[in-house]
Amino acid sequence: MTVSGGLPEILTAHCPRVATAVREALHGHPAYQPIRRAAGPMFGGHRETCARLLGVAVAGDPLPEDDRGRFRDLGVLAARQAIPLPMLSEAWDLALAAAARTCWTIAPPGLFTEMAELTAHAARLAAGAREACIRGYAEAPCEGARSRPLRRLLAETLIDGAPAGVIAEAAGVRLAPAYLVLRCEAPALTAASHWERASEHLETWEDVLHAGDLAGLVVLFPAADVLRAEDRAAEFTAGLAACARGPVHAAESYRRGAANIPAALEEASRVLTIVKAIPDAEDRPYRADELLVELAILGQPAIRGRLAAVLSPLDAGTDLRRTLEVLLACNLDRERAARELWIHRRTLHYRLDRIRDLSGVDPSSARGIQLFRAALTSARLTSLERDGLRAEDASLPPPLSA
Repeated sequence: MTVSGGLPEILTAHCPRVATAVREALHGHPAYQPIRRAAGPMFGGHRETCARLLGVAVAGDPLPEDDRGRFRDLGVLAARQAIPLPMLSEAWDLALAAAARTCWTIAPPGLFTEMAELTAHAARLAAGAREACIRGYAEAPCEGARSRPLRRLLAETLIDGAPAGVIAEAAGVRLAPAYLVLRCEAPALTAASHWERASEHLETWEDVLHAGDLAGLVVLFPAADVLRAEDRAAEFTAGLAACARGPVHAAESYRRGAANIPAALEEASRVLTIVKAIPDAEDRPYRADELLVELAILGQPAIRGRLAAVLSPLDAGTDLRRTLEVLLACNLDRERAARELWIHRRTLHYRLDRIRDLSGVDPSSARGIQLFRAALTSARLTSLERDGLRAEDASLPPPLSA
């Protein structure tokens, strides 16, 4: 199809192609159908919506107030349909990328400068539309400045790395310049009363934000004073440990700037994986610089294979791995380890001698116990990874042939 005229005429003539590209980019996205049902009555379907917004962009006009209101209403409807904000934000990005890519494909090569100016203006329009949408999303669940749903939404937005200023304003929360990120799991605390007490504890700190539950919790502690934030994280974790009859695993990470919360969370998540694997983990938050050796092991398959070979001879004996795990968990206190294993101390000595004879590594030496600790950590990491893959496979839909 050949179209004469300037860039506005060319793009307008190809509007159906742009609309189709946007639809194809969003097809299959979890938020697409709910957004389509919500936006259709407001904007008149995807082609009419595309024509209207493309017309505003090529004319160089600001976003009309009526359209801004429609985007706000779209955010309200998305919140009421329980579309997670990160999912809504992802749909925005996919739609904008598809529209921009298609317009650049349509534009003749000689109109590069005009196309660059148009793209910059469209980006400004998109930012205003997104802000209106997020404002509507933020105000939908608002129940006052202390609204728990709104504060939780704010935490989830920061964790996702999305713009959070509008939601913070609606929630009455002043964002801190930086946050300490705490990742923790307390799988033994399954009762609703456990979570109620834990969340009430977190709510006593007005500037602290959180998302998730005790099976997988993320807490954001304002960190203008990093030591104070670390004390709060330790206090909260200790409170969970006091209630739990099982382990409480926790990891923390600090990065300067609220924009670095996703990176801090990624680091804390890696550390938490290690914490769940080390046999002598304590019920407190760990930092990456405390587990540098273990983190190095995590990324070295060849070393993990050699560590597995250290433990394999122990399979010839009964409960030898378990004996090492309990000894490490008891901080090498043999009296306590024997009590935990319900065996006599002489039996514990016999097992340790048997471990030395089978493996060639003496668990009574500093080098030997360090090597066994690393080997046990590696083996438990492998088990956690295998369990994670099985859980992921179980969540997949059945094949089409089923």
